[in-house]
Amino acid sequence: MLLEYDDERAGSFDVLKDVPDDKMVVLGLVSTKIGDLEALDSLKKKVEEAARFHPLDRLAVSPQCGFATSVIGNDLTFEDQSNKLKRVVEAADAIWGS
Repeated sequence: MLLEYDDERAGSFDVLKDVPDDKMVVLGLVSTKIGDLEALDSLKKKVEEAARFHPLDRLAVSPQCGFATSVIGNDLTFEDQSNKLKRVVEAADAIWGS
């Protein structure tokens, strides 16, 4: 299950308490709408918060959506997109180890 959590309109993680423990939840924490790179510490804190409601070993982090809309409406460069994907990997390594 992929849930977009890249901005405040997504709400809180408390809805995760209703997801069965055997299900994987991918948290779309990295925005594909803006070029600003998310802080690693911020991503880690958000995953830690989500883990209060769903087991950490059943969580993952990703971009909130694909980058395809960036050509039409979002001003992201190839470098922005690459940096965001690298940040997802950095966050995963920092949270779950490699």
